[in-house]
Parts: sequence; structure tokens; C-alpha cells
Amino acid sequence: MKALTASALLVLVCFQTQLHAWPAAAYSKIFQDARKPLPKALATFLKDFESVLLSPCRPMPLEQAVKNAIDQLTKQNLDPREAVAAIRDAGCATADINDPKLDSMVTSQSNRFSVVFYGFDDRIVKGDLTGFLKARSEESERLLQRLRRYSELPDQSTAIETSPQYGIASIAFSHAVTDVANVWFHIWKEAHGDLR
Repeated sequence: MKALTASALLVLVCFQTQLHAWPAAAYSKIFQDARKPLPKALATFLKDFESVLLSPCRPMPLEQAVKNAIDQLTKQNLDPREAVAAIRDAGCATADINDPKLDSMVTSQSNRFSVVFYGFDDRIVKGDLTGFLKARSEESERLLQRLRRYSELPDQSTAIETSPQYGIASIAFSHAVTDVANVWFHIWKEAHGDLR
């Protein structure tokens, strides 16, 4: 009975992880856009191992993923592929904070989104990852709830670019890019990477 319960719980956890994730193809665009504002050394490092960065994510809790990435980067015998994989996993977990759950819209339109980088958060610059994650989770939930209310209004146009769903997905995408860049900056800073 215990084995059955543990198996059922594992399936439920995996299913929940699937529900709170961007479409697989969206991560590569989020990561490409998130690299742009990063310190040059980190952006180059991620570009050098792009095939690892764009590989499928290993789902894990965000704080654990960040700790794992810092640990990988500060290991005595650094394996750069494992370090980038850990950074990728932290990026996936971070992006998921902003998932608007509009997979078909994101899949078909993400290359058309005008991405806005909202800057490096003061909490991240000061090293307050916990405060940043708490604030971003709360802000994301409030924003998505407010945007979903507007999406219930009648659509005045048939153009996808002016639909409420497109707007919601586009805004959430920009927040995901910004949050991933912030968390990657934090990881790099904590690992004593070059911040220029």
C-alpha cells in the first residue's frame, strides 16, 4: 500500500510540474533573450555551452536549483557542462513563476513577442534572493489574475496581436526573461564570476 501511495504521489508531483511549465520550445527563446543583459563573461559561458543550455530541464524547486548552480560553479573540479545544466535548471524554475498557462499562444507567437527587460532588481543586486523570489511570485500572481480579468471582456478584433491572450502571454514572457536574467546574475555573483 505504501509503495502504491508513493507512486501515486510521484505521478501527481510530475503532473503538477508539467502544469506549471512553459512549452518546451519557449525556454530556448526565454534563455536567448535572458542572456543579452548579463555580464559578458556569463553570457559567453552560456553561449559556449548552448547545446546544454537548450537541453530539456530537470524539474526541481527553485531555491534548490539556484543552490545547485552555485555549488556547480564553485566546485574545485568544475565541469562546465554540469554547471550550465544547473544554471539552465535554475532558469527553468525561475521562468515558471510567470507561466501564463497559454501554451498554444506562446508556442505559436513567442517569436513575435516584443521582449522588454525590466532591469536588475535591487534585491538581486544586494544579494537578497529570497526577498526577490517572494516579491516576484506575489507580483506575478497579482498581474496574471488582473490580466485574466481583462481577457474575459469581449474581443473587439480578430487580430491575434491585439487579443488579450496575446498581451498576457507577451507580458508574462518579458517577466520570465527578466526574472531568469536576475536569477542567473545572482548565481554568477554568488559564484564570484566577473560582473563586467
